[in-house]
Amino acid sequence: MSVANTFLDKLKEQSFTIILMIGGLYYQNQMFQQQLSRYDAIVKEKQEYINKIVDAERERMLAREQYLMKQRDEFIEMIKEKD
Repeated sequence: MSVANTFLDKLKEQSFTIILMIGGLYYQNQMFQQQLSRYDAIVKEKQEYINKIVDAERERMLAREQYLMKQRDEFIEMIKEKD
């Protein structure tokens, strides 16, 4: 019984410190969650920007390919007309 009483007395003495530690852990967790959500938003924004750039480049390359194919076809027609 003496050990249990000693333990409870020490627990009562340290309860304020324990509460402060729990509060500190809770605060750190909240800050971490906010930071994580901010980073998620930044990553999503950057991924959307990358997708936009890739789509624009794809469109530019397709237009360039069509232009070159048209030039090739015109050149072939020009050669056929000369013969």
